Amino acid sequence: MSKQTGMMDDLRPVLPPFIRLIASAIVLIVVQSIILGFPGINQTVPNSTYTIAGLAVFAVGLVGAVVVLKFGTQLANAAGDAYRSIKDYAPLLGWFFQIAALYLLYVACKGVTGNIFASAPWAYPMIFLALAIIPTVKAVVNVVHSLEGHTVRQGLN
Repeated sequence: MSKQTGMMDDLRPVLPPFIRLIASAIVLIVVQSIILGFPGINQTVPNSTYTIAGLAVFAVGLVGAVVVLKFGTQLANAAGDAYRSIKDYAPLLGWFFQIAALYLLYVACKGVTGNIFASAPWAYPMIFLALAIIPTVKAVVNVVHSLEGHTVRQGLN
């Protein structure tokens, strides 16, 4: 009896990390919606200028950034291992998820750090741009090394 392969067999290696990523994102969106719907959430924390909503968004955003970073890089690695055609470009997919996690952190921290950077509003985006350089350089180096392969000789002879 012959076994036919379908589209689901082709997607099987990347489905677990993809499902974890999507399910976690949905759960975090629902949790944030529920928390922000509580009455009195816009009150300030006693003896500070922070609101409870800002702290809740920060907490959920921090967890969301960690989830995107963890499960997104798992998805990139699984796709690179499963499909030979995108093996060289898996670091770019990982880079996309690293930048997405950094953007989530940028948006989540904005409500908490707004008062700190009031005198220098350019500093807050500059910090995150400087942080984004690290995964960008790493992704470019990985892609260049994987595309060069083993045919390039190391060193001058």
